[in-house]
Amino acid sequence: MTAMAGGSRDPGARWLTPEELKRFAECISGDAARDQACLRALMETVSEVLGTTDLDELLRRLVDHTIKTTGTERGFLLLLQEDGELKVRTARDRYGRDLERNPVLSRSVPEKVLHENQPVVERVSGDGQVLDITQSVAAMRLRQVMCSPVSARGRTLGVLYADSTFGGPEVTHANLWLFYAQAGLMGMAIENHRLLEETLQAREMSHQLRVARDIQKRLLPAGPARFGSAELAGVSEPSSRVGGDYFDYFQVDAGRFGLCVGDVSGHGIGPALVMSNVRAHLRGLLQTRRSLGGLYGLLNRALCNELTEGMFVSLFVGVLDSAKMVLEFQNAGHTAPIIYRPSDDSFRTVPPTAPALGLIDDLSAGPCPAMSVKSGDVLVCYTDGVTERHSPEGELYGEDRIRTVVRHAVDRGASPADIVTAIREDCEKHARDLPPRDDVTLVVARL
Repeated sequence: MTAMAGGSRDPGARWLTPEELKRFAECISGDAARDQACLRALMETVSEVLGTTDLDELLRRLVDHTIKTTGTERGFLLLLQEDGELKVRTARDRYGRDLERNPVLSRSVPEKVLHENQPVVERVSGDGQVLDITQSVAAMRLRQVMCSPVSARGRTLGVLYADSTFGGPEVTHANLWLFYAQAGLMGMAIENHRLLEETLQAREMSHQLRVARDIQKRLLPAGPARFGSAELAGVSEPSSRVGGDYFDYFQVDAGRFGLCVGDVSGHGIGPALVMSNVRAHLRGLLQTRRSLGGLYGLLNRALCNELTEGMFVSLFVGVLDSAKMVLEFQNAGHTAPIIYRPSDDSFRTVPPTAPALGLIDDLSAGPCPAMSVKSGDVLVCYTDGVTERHSPEGELYGEDRIRTVVRHAVDRGASPADIVTAIREDCEKHARDLPPRDDVTLVVARL
């Protein structure tokens, strides 16, 4: 068996390792006619690589070209699978035809090439004398077998294999290096196609995420709103392309309006889809029932059937009766909102009334609690992405800072939108350009 000498590969190589670059230079033998033929063959192979973006067609062309330059009868590209086995990817004959899916070929030669990471040739001399041949090659009555590793960026992808039942021309050192170089170009073609596919998939994913984020934004209130004498404003800023936080405010009937803030566990597209589902369920239930009574149980059962294991939703929902100035609410495991009363400079919290949604099936929250409010009270709802925003030193933003900002903003006569902006800016100042780890959502209502 003739083997090409070569060193070990550097697994950290970027595009071409020194060994891969060397394979092209070694085609030069000093014989002008032979070198010209080698270079022509290499340029033809490069032309094939650049000629099409269809990988199947490209591999067929490259294998056909290999058969032509080696003078063999059959050519195969075998690629490594995840389990370490070699599987035929492309199989062709010298007439440009596809071969059967499971062709008979030597397995010991490709395995040796993979193990040693060097191209080899096995031949039988013209008078029938065995020069260097394995039993599997002899059993198939083959007179020549050539095999080379196919690699790119320092990673072995498989092997290029060619054989014939006749001896063919003498295989020189330069011929073997040409075969190795062609295998290298094949590896580059496969890797380029993989990178192209990844790029296209990344672009498609980016486009889909942009569409998802645009849809998610349209599901949120377009801006501040007024219901009777009450004013509301909110904002939601995902920590990734799409978020799992949600807020809403809407008219329930002539004398009542509702608001809600929610947070789905986790980040990304999955929680975003869940939250859009929560919005649809919640709006549908409120429009048909007009009351928070029993809403928790219905919403909880629906989500228990839909959420994957380990996911849950924290949700605060409040409905204000403007005539009675009574706030009816349900707080399903959500960060407790605060109510600031400027008339006596006091704060109250709206505590949780039930566990987060989606955790315990067939659980209801019992009677819906309510609390009295006064005109001019300021209700501030937020997700834990606000209070748990870290400074570079690891300090949490916390509820106390929210209270301080709200008090000062109300003293200045700030609108709900201004209060939202003030909290956001103070939170960013606290974080000092440290990116958020969680979605940030705020809703402020001046009742």
